[in-house]
Amino acid sequence: MAAQITLNDVKPLMAELGFTVPDAVLQLLIEQVSAASSCMDGAGYSESLQKLLLIYAAARLAALSGARKISSQSAPSGASRSFTYDSTGTDHLYKQILAWDTNGCLGGLPISGVAVGFFDVVGGC
Repeated sequence: MAAQITLNDVKPLMAELGFTVPDAVLQLLIEQVSAASSCMDGAGYSESLQKLLLIYAAARLAALSGARKISSQSAPSGASRSFTYDSTGTDHLYKQILAWDTNGCLGGLPISGVAVGFFDVVGGC
């Protein structure tokens, strides 16, 4: 049976990693990763593996989508918080996805985080 995940499945992992993203965005990301469930089911992945892969993929996509991560906090009330906006901390999730998704069911999602830039210098007279 194809596994399904919810906000309540993904949010604890996001919190553990220190990332936050609005629920509306996270729900849309969950819908995107959930589309791979039928592929995973057809490939014979167990329901627990499907769920784990979907949670990891949703968290990875959220991190790559500009989720903010607490980089430092202070308090006794000179309250302060600093945030970073990168996917650092989810690379291990990507490696796990690659190792366990042997049929490439999540391969159509932009979870690699690899961006290739193009820089062209044109000289003139």
